[in-house]
Amino acid sequence: MSLKKIAQMTGVSVSTVGRILSDPNHKCASEEVRRKVIEAAREISYIPNASARALKTGVKNEEKIYRIDILLTRAAHEMTDPFYDELLMLLEKELRSSGCIVGNVWQNSEFSDEKLSRTDRLPKLAEELFPEGAPRSDGLIVIGRVTVRALKLLKAKEKNLVSINRNSSGCEADEVLCDGGRIARTAVSYLTKLGHTKIGYVGPCHNEARFTGYQTALMNSHLTPDIDHIFDTLPNEEGGIAAMEYFASLDDPPTGIYCANDILAVGLLGALGRRRSRGYMPSVIASDDIETAQYTRPMLTTISLPKKEMVRFALMLLLDRIKGGHRIISRVEVEGTLVIRESCRPAGELNEPEYYI
Repeated sequence: MSLKKIAQMTGVSVSTVGRILSDPNHKCASEEVRRKVIEAAREISYIPNASARALKTGVKNEEKIYRIDILLTRAAHEMTDPFYDELLMLLEKELRSSGCIVGNVWQNSEFSDEKLSRTDRLPKLAEELFPEGAPRSDGLIVIGRVTVRALKLLKAKEKNLVSINRNSSGCEADEVLCDGGRIARTAVSYLTKLGHTKIGYVGPCHNEARFTGYQTALMNSHLTPDIDHIFDTLPNEEGGIAAMEYFASLDDPPTGIYCANDILAVGLLGALGRRRSRGYMPSVIASDDIETAQYTRPMLTTISLPKKEMVRFALMLLLDRIKGGHRIISRVEVEGTLVIRESCRPAGELNEPEYYI
């Protein structure tokens, strides 16, 4: 199926379709247009012309066209984390560039729910993804956190599986990991180098590598974690807003705050801007480096995750397993990079930054 077909389905030009599908960072005038183009490409199982011609005329075994499913286990849609949207766009581009077909794209946060993992509902969810007699794809890429039991159920349905995550799958499946614990240690260590000794945490706490990394970093700096400086919340913008209101109400609030992801920090900085006249102006650092992090005021200091490399390595691992290249559980671990912007200042610095979104 061609770009022309997608253009006809969506009512936009062929050139616009081409730019959207070839460049995940393309600045589309309308997000609705981008969504329609991507959904149309999935609907017709679009692959680039060269791969499509090979599929039509017959190809050698080593050039087989593979169909790959994607499962996102992030929070519910109304709590979307842009980090996963960016990963998904990059992954779809990488699949098409590699001559693969994007199969089903599922989104279900229940596969990451520890409480649900202990119930009888989880096997039913796996059955719904892979019903008996339905056409099968060649592999599955899971983006986001997934419980051990959920991963075992998915592997029972699809042996060719790889996960992309900040929390390790516990050697249950091939994975590409940017270790959340190490990310948090890098972020908190930067705050301590700036002289901060009262450092807060915003984000999920239960069984979360970034929270463990936060605690470890404090202890490594001979600092004692203060329970009043920990705000356990879902990783969304609303959680960041609530965290700011909570910290500002304390008699002795943290001077530096680590947010487990950028969208939490976006919410926190927005709330901070609305109350700047009240005098509480902590340094803020986060992790992921989503596009929005470059447009906050002040610009957000963050740990940048190598998203392009993460999806590229995930596909390499998956295709190698599909082709029988390896059978052991394999892990590729990538490093995050500290990106210093404007939202962090030395402890005690009096210059007032400009806080708004």
